[in-house]
Amino acid sequence: MLSTDRKQVIRAQLLKLGSSDLVLSALRPSALALGAEAHVAITLPGRFIELELPGLVDWEDGATFGIRLDYLSARQAYGFALARELLARPPQVALAFRRAARR
Repeated sequence: MLSTDRKQVIRAQLLKLGSSDLVLSALRPSALALGAEAHVAITLPGRFIELELPGLVDWEDGATFGIRLDYLSARQAYGFALARELLARPPQVALAFRRAARR
């Protein structure tokens, strides 16, 4: 997650990509209280695609918290949709796809 001056504030584990929100797990600093603006930087493995998604800290439950996404540009929406598609694939399908690509 990035601060407003584009410095990394925390490194979080992505638990779930919803249709308009993210569920993350990390120890949040006090600057990321409920309602705070957040910028989440996501790198899609194997695709060399990085995207930054703006949002608000919507809820929290200990080390797990949710980010409700703001308006996304066309490029951000494409990257978000691609990330959802990649994460929705079962690991076996993704592995078979990589093997087929190498032949």
